[in-house]
Amino acid sequence: MIDGSHVVEARIGLLTTSEGGLRAPMPSGGRSLLLKFGSLESPDQEMTIGAVIDTLDGAALDPGGRDVIVHAWFWADEAQVYAAPGARFLLWYAGRVVGQGQVLRVVDEVADSIRR
Repeated sequence: MIDGSHVVEARIGLLTTSEGGLRAPMPSGGRSLLLKFGSLESPDQEMTIGAVIDTLDGAALDPGGRDVIVHAWFWADEAQVYAAPGARFLLWYAGRVVGQGQVLRVVDEVADSIRR
């Protein structure tokens, strides 16, 4: 797993295969999905940021999945600006939109481990 410098919890929804979504389940921990956020500099632009996306239970991301809670582990510093609570994003794979999501919170691994 990537030691992400910025980790968020997000809720995602995936398009069905017939809607143009994933053609098969994607294993948790994959690096293939890109997150596209609206640009802060120009409203008609997007910022694309890569992340490792893990489901909380380790299950695969299934086409058509709704309200799936995930952790996104970003490796780019820009994620700290764009992936803030409330931010909405599109999920891209193989040159097309396959889903969407919203950042719920920034994960504080130390605080979260104390709560367990």
